[in-house]
Amino acid sequence: MARRDQPTVTERLAQERRISIARKAMEIFVADGDTSATVERIAEAAGVTPRTFHRHFAAKEDVVLPIFRASWEAVIEALAKAPESGDLVEALVAVWTSEFPDGRLSDFDRAFLKLMVTTPQYRLRWLEADDDLYEAVADLLRRRISLEGDPLLQTLPAYLIVHATRHVFDRWLTSETDEDLVDMLRRAFRITLAGVGVL
Repeated sequence: MARRDQPTVTERLAQERRISIARKAMEIFVADGDTSATVERIAEAAGVTPRTFHRHFAAKEDVVLPIFRASWEAVIEALAKAPESGDLVEALVAVWTSEFPDGRLSDFDRAFLKLMVTTPQYRLRWLEADDDLYEAVADLLRRRISLEGDPLLQTLPAYLIVHATRHVFDRWLTSETDEDLVDMLRRAFRITLAGVGVL
């Protein structure tokens, strides 16, 4: 049976509904400064019933997954399109900031992500992307540098880059640092790649 690449109209509409509900939840969480809003409140703001909410999300915390998935997909796409020459560190920085206007995260998005990384049940949803990201980073590295020989060296840089990225975002979101996110990413990627002998 041939693999279907395009979603059906029903699947597309369901995804649009999930994203719409997720955005309302995001707005409420940021306005409240916490994630305590009930399913009923989120559903009402999104113009759906709690039953419809639960048709799309098994648990309240899953409401953020469409936002995270869209972000992960954008990063994976940016990794696939990253240039195959030039400064690898700058290419990685460009990938992880590709969704931000002018490479900067808005105050609203920063407030939302801070809630996500500091609330355990939401943090778990944020971390779900790692498996998909590892392979996409590994593909970029295979195109850019020779990682032949030791099987560990073929995969370790990708894992370290994903973890370094998560660590930078975590630190930048939860500390009172004035350091620029782009500069932090740049520094982390240089340290990581130098540590495995890639730079």
